[in-house]
Amino acid sequence: MRASIFVFMFSAVFFVIVGVIYGFATDFGELAGFPALLLLGAMSAMIGIYLWLTDRRVGRQPQDNDDAEISDADADYGMFSPWSWWPITCAGAAAVAFYGIAMGWWIFPFGVVIGIVALIGLTYEHDRGDFAH
Repeated sequence: MRASIFVFMFSAVFFVIVGVIYGFATDFGELAGFPALLLLGAMSAMIGIYLWLTDRRVGRQPQDNDDAEISDADADYGMFSPWSWWPITCAGAAAVAFYGIAMGWWIFPFGVVIGIVALIGLTYEHDRGDFAH
């Protein structure tokens, strides 16, 4: 985790410096690149600070140990259903909703309704049918 902290904090400093240089090079008249580079530096710093705080709280991780085995980093990532169609339905609902924002607001409610149905189906898929427990 310490290598990740270094990469993100170095990136944050780099992007802020490049953003300031870019701002001076364009006389701060170009309002897309300068703020984008500063925000990229801010987001990199946020990730770096989060990783640093997590590293302080959790302690030494297997990826920091040179003698660690791959199995040392194994963790339970949760239960996922490889047979489930609900994630595809959620993605379709998001696509319809964003299409509605871009093309016409009257399409957006259809995406919201499909999204609500998809989230309910995703939440309760293990409580009904053959896979209920």
